[in-house]
Amino acid sequence: MWITTNSVINQYGLKPKQFNLDKDDTSGLEEIVEDWITQAESLIETYCHRKFEGDQVTPALQNICNRLVGNMHVLAVSRRDTPIIKVNDWTVKSVPSVVFTDDIKSDLAPFVKDSSNDYKKVGFFAITGDDCGER
Repeated sequence: MWITTNSVINQYGLKPKQFNLDKDDTSGLEEIVEDWITQAESLIETYCHRKFEGDQVTPALQNICNRLVGNMHVLAVSRRDTPIIKVNDWTVKSVPSVVFTDDIKSDLAPFVKDSSNDYKKVGFFAITGDDCGER
């Protein structure tokens, strides 16, 4: 994993009780955070069209992953605590599910692989003269 579960737990002040776990169930909390980290890494790699391994995982990518996990935490708590937002008498909305925000996309811009020049895909055609007719 790019970041540790403990760094996320400490940075965001996560407690097992916030997730309806027993007060001492730190392993359950770590499992939840570990799942979020794995999902965040996958979202980043999918968005960038590439895999990051070893030294390729820079502190910038770690920061983005950490913020993405933080967004997942906020969404989970918001959805649990306020599942419906009443705007007025006629409009009712749910909490938006945006965790992959524009600022995260902007910060990932230098890491995105341009797949428009993917050399694995080669298109070609052959000129045979079969359809030219006789002159």
